Amino acid sequence: MRKVVAWIHRYLGLSLGGLLLISGLTGSIIVFNKDIDATLNAGLFQVQPREARRSIDDILQNVRAAVPFKDAGFVFLPQSPDLALEVWFRDTDLRAYADPYTGELLGTRNAKSSLMGFLVDLHIHLLSGETGERVVGWAGLGGIVVSALGLWLWWPKRGRWKQALQIKWEAAPGRLWLDVHKLVGALTFVLFVLTATTGAALALYELITEPVLIALTGEGARKSAPKSRSSSGAAAPVSPMLDQAALLFPGAQITRITLPAKPNAAVAVRMRLEGEIHQFGRTFIWFDQYDGSVLRVDNALLANRATRIQSWLYPLHTGVYGGLATRLLQVMVGLSLSLLTLSGAWLWYRSYSARSNAAKRLKALKTLPERM
Repeated sequence: MRKVVAWIHRYLGLSLGGLLLISGLTGSIIVFNKDIDATLNAGLFQVQPREARRSIDDILQNVRAAVPFKDAGFVFLPQSPDLALEVWFRDTDLRAYADPYTGELLGTRNAKSSLMGFLVDLHIHLLSGETGERVVGWAGLGGIVVSALGLWLWWPKRGRWKQALQIKWEAAPGRLWLDVHKLVGALTFVLFVLTATTGAALALYELITEPVLIALTGEGARKSAPKSRSSSGAAAPVSPMLDQAALLFPGAQITRITLPAKPNAAVAVRMRLEGEIHQFGRTFIWFDQYDGSVLRVDNALLANRATRIQSWLYPLHTGVYGGLATRLLQVMVGLSLSLLTLSGAWLWYRSYSARSNAAKRLKALKTLPERM
């Protein structure tokens, strides 16, 4: 039994090693994605705080004038007074950055052309869109199996915990790295499984997660967006919608705005209420794009169980649920996964080389009498 488990652990780990190494290294870096990106691209992200801000409508007018042939789809409001407002365009990776106080356009860029954009795309999609995202999701589930088998192999017999938790630093390299590999895998097991499970749940959401939520709770987290009552006319300004959202939930933080993609679509204002775990909030207020009236309010604190469970996936995966401490833990998980992947591959190669060399020596000994 132990030999079979060890064989599966070894060769499934080797098969997934490249993907797990990429996930671990990129994941440990993009935990602080926004902070690093803002530092590397201060001209796009950093602004001088002022007393008054320009209206969203004025800023969008400036952005649309500068990028006339693209459809502005999403507005990311700055979560800090010294950060720029960000506009994402539909069906493209183009982003625009504007000073929320002056309305000045600070610049545009293709998100994937930046270092952090590249790493995020590599981590989530393997630079291959939806197909790559699914591969990452299945690799995460496979990684859970590898980790669970490794824990079973490590688990001490007859209560020999002291021996199992020790590393023989004076031992030969092979034994030393085997001890490191086993102990790191055991100590990070829970955090790795949490990270891999939530990552796979996000990557395979429509395929697995939503059906599982429906099976467990009797209802899903997805709700169809409401539609505007008309499909033609002049668009209502967005700023009064933000004012109305602030009146509905005083003290809540407005994080994003989804602009209508179709003539009958609605404007969605996304908010984070006090008590929400998701860093961007999962509360939505939907407005008619023509008369600005409220069509529906989705309060995340009053949502069904499936939505509340779904709201935890992203915070758990990125480590933001506990602030800086848990984000640093996520960095450790990513680096530990990389260490486990590399050490496992080295241990296998060392064992393979030893067996191969032994077989060559044995073959040479067998042919020695014939030569004599």
